[in-house]
Amino acid sequence: MENLKSDLKESNTITTEYPVDSNIVSSLALGNCPTEDWKPPKWRKVLGFVWDTFELPPGERQYIQRLDFFMFSYSLLSYVVKFLDQNNVSNAYVSGMKEDLNLQGQERNLFNTFFNVGYLIGSIPSQVIINRTRASIFIPSCELIWSVLVMTLAAAKNAKTIYGIRFIIGLCEATVFPGFALILGSWYYPNQLAKRMALFECSSSAAQMFSGYIQSGAYANLNGRYGISGWQWAFIIDGIISIPIACMGYFCLPDFPTTTRALWLNKEQRAYGIERMAKIGRKPPRKLTLKRLGKFFLTFRPWVFCGPYNLGNFGSSYSYFNLWLSATGRYSVEQVNILPTAGNAISIVITYTFSLLSDFTGRRGSLAFLVTLIPFFTNICLAVWDISFNFKLAVNLINYASWSSQPIIISWAAESFQDDAETRGLVVGLGNTMSYIMSAWLPLLLFPTPEAPVYKYGYKFSAGFYGLQLVAIPIFWYYVRWEQKSKGKVFNEFGLAVDREDMPEITSEKTPV
Repeated sequence: MENLKSDLKESNTITTEYPVDSNIVSSLALGNCPTEDWKPPKWRKVLGFVWDTFELPPGERQYIQRLDFFMFSYSLLSYVVKFLDQNNVSNAYVSGMKEDLNLQGQERNLFNTFFNVGYLIGSIPSQVIINRTRASIFIPSCELIWSVLVMTLAAAKNAKTIYGIRFIIGLCEATVFPGFALILGSWYYPNQLAKRMALFECSSSAAQMFSGYIQSGAYANLNGRYGISGWQWAFIIDGIISIPIACMGYFCLPDFPTTTRALWLNKEQRAYGIERMAKIGRKPPRKLTLKRLGKFFLTFRPWVFCGPYNLGNFGSSYSYFNLWLSATGRYSVEQVNILPTAGNAISIVITYTFSLLSDFTGRRGSLAFLVTLIPFFTNICLAVWDISFNFKLAVNLINYASWSSQPIIISWAAESFQDDAETRGLVVGLGNTMSYIMSAWLPLLLFPTPEAPVYKYGYKFSAGFYGLQLVAIPIFWYYVRWEQKSKGKVFNEFGLAVDREDMPEITSEKTPV
């Protein structure tokens, strides 16, 4: 027990092994209620299909609920803020900003381009910084900076000012998605991760819904109040929402199990968090040196991951829906901001349903493939374009599900690369970098604003990218299986590959597809 206390006292340093007596910790954390003796009532089993904590033993349930209440809730709110602050320019553009600032040509797309350039520059360095410092300080600080900058957009007088502010906002926001993907993957079991990553991803759709509502409400109720336009009020409101949430992060974000200093976890719960990850074979963080970083880029891991992760991102086309709505002349400014929120709602339902199934069945690859067929189909329809108005409206709304495979693929990578914590963060960081490199220039060619809403190449290339993603998913599956076999991995009770010396009693070599 003295060793356990000593390990917990030194938990602010990065370790390479899990120094915990699992029998002691399980007893402490679960309140002497062994998991194998727990038989949940039938109603808990039914509800457990939707949310896993319902069917967990009382002690473990309380532990996971604590993670959900503090860490996961903050991550959702933070990601909502990120997308709220990222996409408000698009809503402002069709709500008076274009006319007030006399914006011309491609300036609307360039606002996103400068954001994307900042984002791609910050993606990988942010993961190195998280490894060297504390995520619980670094992430909220970045969030606080960009929240203040969003408010300053209301005072912008020309496009050049917006370019500079958007670049810094992108630089600060670059840490959020890969950072949270790494942190969440360091605390939850495999059958708990994808549904939470799905809700994390869906929070971006919720943010776009709220952005539309905020812009619509600001335009309808505040436009001209105190000499401030409705689109300017939307930036001010976004900043007011964002700043308190950023401050929450200093308390709610727990870092990693081996380094946490979270006040809402006692010593036994901190030790139990370490023991849980050791049980499934997920390695803790190690110091990321330049040598290790160089080796990362020389392996096949990041490059086979970027196929299924990035190709769909390259084909994303849902953000041009509001330009079509505006061009039809059938809808008011408020309706142009509100109608796309129905697509966000559809995206939430599809994303969570498929991620829930992937947690329940463990078949990450198969379900990622199936859900990718949806945007592949919708972009083919939009490429044809000569379809009825109502069908085109429906296809545009369903096209919002274009991101639905992402939480499944990230969870799949967290399991496939669980032997290296830094790889889990870096692959997502690299994937985001590649996405934003392409996003910095590709929309200018495929979806030029002057062509809106009918694009010569846009939807055709989007359909092609999703077709390539359908090829990349089985390639990733094959590579993971080949790597596991070549390294002599075996599979534990969770279906995860671990070193044979870590699990000498395991002989199974089967894992879900």
